[in-house]
Amino acid sequence: PKSMALFAKKKSDRNAPVGKPKAIAFKLKSGVVAVPVVSEKASRLQQQGQYTFNIVGNISKVEIKKAVESAWGVRVLGVNSIGLPGKIVRRGRQVGQRKARRHLVVRLARGESIDLSKTL
Repeated sequence: PKSMALFAKKKSDRNAPVGKPKAIAFKLKSGVVAVPVVSEKASRLQQQGQYTFNIVGNISKVEIKKAVESAWGVRVLGVNSIGLPGKIVRRGRQVGQRKARRHLVVRLARGESIDLSKTL
């Protein structure tokens, strides 16, 4: 028996992008990936030489500083870390939780900048 053409997907629909595009991710350390935060506040901080990343995993501020300095060849003055708990989500009666993550605000020396459009 043939499948019903009414419900069949066209091949062009299968490869079409769905949802928002994936962010550029940077690998800082084995198993730790940093994704740049795209928000109004993050873009305002970028103009002041501060770059914001989301990470999942355990990594210290010193390791973050060394990884950013070696990856982009810039001088990091400081790293601030903000712990964000996982958000509670519901789908009908089922309750779940998203992963906890951390915001990192990396402050660079005056005149230094990072090109976030390139992947490492």
